[in-house]
Amino acid sequence: MVLDALQMIKAEEDSTLCFMRSCGEGVCGSCSMNIDGTNTVACLRPIDANTTKPTIVTPLPHMFVMKDLVVDLTNFYNQYKFVEPWLKAKKPPPDGLEYRQSPEERKKLDGLYECILCACCSASCPAYWWNPEEFLGPATLLQAYRWISDM
Repeated sequence: MVLDALQMIKAEEDSTLCFMRSCGEGVCGSCSMNIDGTNTVACLRPIDANTTKPTIVTPLPHMFVMKDLVVDLTNFYNQYKFVEPWLKAKKPPPDGLEYRQSPEERKKLDGLYECILCACCSASCPAYWWNPEEFLGPATLLQAYRWISDM
């Protein structure tokens, strides 16, 4: 994977190379970057077997670069926090222990909870590029809708 190559470069060639990583399993989203023109997570992106052309790795576009491949996601996470993406119950669960969902209620959430908050979609969104202070971006809007639809 591209993340493995970056770790090898950092260990063997350039110890000053800066990038984010955590789980290495495509769960945390911390290794998001632009690889060959596509915003993706480096831990899930295979290295191209065609070694005749270079792999181009850049930071997520339209984000402030802090160093090398690390971008400032402060605004992204502040917007996420702004929509308060968590359960807000008006009354306690009937048994006092937990809220239960039927299989039908749970199925409504398919496609809404898989987002790992890597910011790749927001960094790809022209509306977010042009007005990131006002437009919440696709990831944040998806998270807000996930909790609205689970009422």
